[in-house]
Amino acid sequence: MQADIDRAITGMGIEVSIDIPAAPQEVWDYVADLASNVEWMADAQSIDFTSARTEGVGTTFECVTKIGPLKTTDKLEVTEWDPPNTLGITHRGAVTGTGRFALEPIEDGTRFTWSEDLTLPWYFGSRAGQQPASLVLERVWRKNLRNLRARMLERQQGPTGHEPGPLLGMGRDSEMRAYGPHIIRMSLRGRDLSHEAAAMRHVRAHGFPAPEVIEQPDNHSVVMARLTGPTMLDELAAKPWLLTRHVKGLARLHRLLGDVPAPSNWAKVSGGSSVVHLDLQPDNVKLTPDGPVVIDWSNAAAGDAAFDAASTYVRLRTAAPDNHAAARAVINAFRTRFARAFLKEFGADAILSHLRAAADLRLLDRNLHPNEREAVFALARGELD
Repeated sequence: MQADIDRAITGMGIEVSIDIPAAPQEVWDYVADLASNVEWMADAQSIDFTSARTEGVGTTFECVTKIGPLKTTDKLEVTEWDPPNTLGITHRGAVTGTGRFALEPIEDGTRFTWSEDLTLPWYFGSRAGQQPASLVLERVWRKNLRNLRARMLERQQGPTGHEPGPLLGMGRDSEMRAYGPHIIRMSLRGRDLSHEAAAMRHVRAHGFPAPEVIEQPDNHSVVMARLTGPTMLDELAAKPWLLTRHVKGLARLHRLLGDVPAPSNWAKVSGGSSVVHLDLQPDNVKLTPDGPVVIDWSNAAAGDAAFDAASTYVRLRTAAPDNHAAARAVINAFRTRFARAFLKEFGADAILSHLRAAADLRLLDRNLHPNEREAVFALARGELD
């Protein structure tokens, strides 16, 4: 029995806090990006997600932790997610217990409190060694919070000094970079992004989920609130059994956008006077903790919701995946299944009545791959399988 006690798990509770001169939402945006926690947690060497999702309740991940000569792989699950107030996790590996980040607004920013109620493996020390282990961990976590405060101060230099940060992604003629707690989209060819910024502001003002525009430093760039979460396409790839749910969600977004009136000075692409996105497909829907958000408003125009849905159907049926032959066959089959389900969900008669016009508009894109161009022609002629 004594041997069992000596090798028993050591339990302890630790709580540390620090005041950070930044709003709770700014601090949340950073710490809720779980992969970036290694930037300020000195004891965290790597974080690898074991779930398809990377945020919100149900997210699971493994964190390799090293304190002195002791190294362990901590298995964690997010069990509480209340932006921008609390983030709770449960430890399920060799280390068990619970942890919690609490963000409290104060006069000059945020009071960030990190509390843990842990049960440690025997090799971290017996019950007699609990106090030294607790002191070591508390010292490490206080250092981590000082690192967090320093990182937040560094991040604030981006928006203040209008200095774009690390590259986050690139498109055909633009790039996305970190911009403090936000992101900045910059045209690489001098294209005016004012219409895109105006479109996002307009549809948000009418209750449609689009990125929040923070500022527009010049005509060739726009600063937006950072969005977290996978795209609908990413989640479909990871969880194809959710196809029906996402088909319904995409059709719902099209109908919702059809209720938003377009400004009278916008270009018209069809009859009707509602806002049309012209690329509202799964890769342009971010699944955030607060719900879906539609991105990339560069082609926004005035028209009919059914024409917009037809444009989506054309893209779904004809987009050319950049994969080897076997992968292309699988992707094409899945994409066709999604497209046909979307056709039925939105309304086949409505979409098909605009199909040829939507195909004609698609053919105006000079960047279409030859195979994709041929597929659009075939779809318009009713010859695409």
